[in-house]
Amino acid sequence: MLKKIALSLLAFCSVSLATDAAIILANQKKASFPDTAEIRMRTTVTMQGMPAQVIESRLLSKGKEKNVTEVKSSVMSMKIVRNGEKFSVTDLKSGASLPLQMAEQAGKHNLEPDLGKPEDYFAPVKEGNLWRLSSKDPAGATLFYSEELKRVVKMQQTVQAGVQSETNIKYCGKECTLPGTPVSIDIATQMNGQTAAKISLEVLSAQKLANIPDAVFAVPK
Repeated sequence: MLKKIALSLLAFCSVSLATDAAIILANQKKASFPDTAEIRMRTTVTMQGMPAQVIESRLLSKGKEKNVTEVKSSVMSMKIVRNGEKFSVTDLKSGASLPLQMAEQAGKHNLEPDLGKPEDYFAPVKEGNLWRLSSKDPAGATLFYSEELKRVVKMQQTVQAGVQSETNIKYCGKECTLPGTPVSIDIATQMNGQTAAKISLEVLSAQKLANIPDAVFAVPK
């Protein structure tokens, strides 16, 4: 009898903990920007021993398969068009076509990282005023969740031996056009205990759009 009770309690706890992880990830998905939107961002990259580099970008998206990204900095100025599996990269100063590999370098902003599934994590553990959700994969990220905000506010990850990364996220309040979406993302990378690089991403503006003409996403032949 006692064995049955113990097994029942264990099963109940397992379901409850799995549900907690599911709730955390489900709430985090609500931080996603709309599929059809315009987002303007400023990214500042600081590497140890080097001057900071500022990158201004504008992302215009329609659904999940169509987007136009304009990226401008002191060293580059480009426009990336994606329409399904078709891509084009254009130098905004000269109008010349650029290698498609540059689309991967300049077109990703890591605003919505893939956090996996609830079963990828151990049970949530209370740590101060946050909940810690540790990945079962040693290479995976540890999430820190605010029950008050219903959002993941910090992520920590071991990139490789001696290299750790910490991401801190702030979100828009009710006064914003898109409440609950990120307003800033700060990433610091440490090597052997010393800060080697910092990336600060600011969302300058974000708005949901009703529709955008398909011609905007035409890929030049």
